[in-house]
Amino acid sequence: MRSRLLEVGPQTAAILHEAYRKIATLPAGDHYRRYDLVRNVMAGITGVDAFYVGLFQGATRVRLPYCYDGQKYDMPEAHTFAPNGPTAWVFREQRTYRYAMDGGKVVRAGLSFGDPRKVSADVVTVPLFRLLEARREIFGVISMHSYKSGVYEDEQVAAFEWLAEVLARSLNRDWEDVRVIGLLPGIEGREVAPLTAERVVDYTVARLDRLRAQLDGAGQRLRTDHPGTAAADVLDEVGHECGSFQADLTEMLLEVDDDSTRRFQGLTEREQAVAVLLADGRSNPEIAEHLSVSAETVKSHLARIREKYGLTERSQLAADISRHLGRSTQRL
Repeated sequence: MRSRLLEVGPQTAAILHEAYRKIATLPAGDHYRRYDLVRNVMAGITGVDAFYVGLFQGATRVRLPYCYDGQKYDMPEAHTFAPNGPTAWVFREQRTYRYAMDGGKVVRAGLSFGDPRKVSADVVTVPLFRLLEARREIFGVISMHSYKSGVYEDEQVAAFEWLAEVLARSLNRDWEDVRVIGLLPGIEGREVAPLTAERVVDYTVARLDRLRAQLDGAGQRLRTDHPGTAAADVLDEVGHECGSFQADLTEMLLEVDDDSTRRFQGLTEREQAVAVLLADGRSNPEIAEHLSVSAETVKSHLARIREKYGLTERSQLAADISRHLGRSTQRL
């Protein structure tokens, strides 16, 4: 956590003040707009040709809920990050990576994203932290790229690190609110349900329904204001595609096995942390080191996990936990 004055000029400071105000006024849970705001703020300070937000899932997996290359938004994805790339480097070192540190050696060892014909000539990747049981833990990264070399100087890096801290605090407040609300008993007989595939699908279907309503409204206005316009037909096609997607998602639920999710949700928070590391292929000593506990404590947690899962083989546990986490136990 910062304890000294940020070393930026008055113009950059003014931009950051305004960014803080805007982030603070965004609705709770609207993470996309926060990611978008951080990217646009940095684009107003310096050159940003590509940008992504990565959230860790275990020790080798990262999900990208937000990724831009140029002015094109890339589809959210998940992958096992390269062992020597920027994401892995920041995960290990727990500090900011700058292209200037090694002339881009770490960048070249990472996985590419966006347009493969374009090469990043300057990169800054900053860790996102949260406090967990009175200690700081990395949970993700944000990264900005330029196709021109020597763009990111100390002032731009300091501004990006400050924005990363503001973003992390904002995300953590949302997640902490969800956790605290989850401690309450159900209201009027309604229980707070764990996150399952069914809830994810229901949420997605509801969002698509709102999108379809907006498309329908826009199409009707176009037909009224501009009769015969082809744009209204395009909006209709997009609306139909949303409906098709809603139907596909709902039918896919018939084939989903949520048993692995229910088993995982039955673990305590600490047991879940051990389970995720187990699914990543960590040994007991490695799990103990990562969680700052003794090997005996890890052994005790694993015994309770085996009992709750009704499984004895470590490989069986890892496979079942991985099914819940939505990833393969194979490494890329």
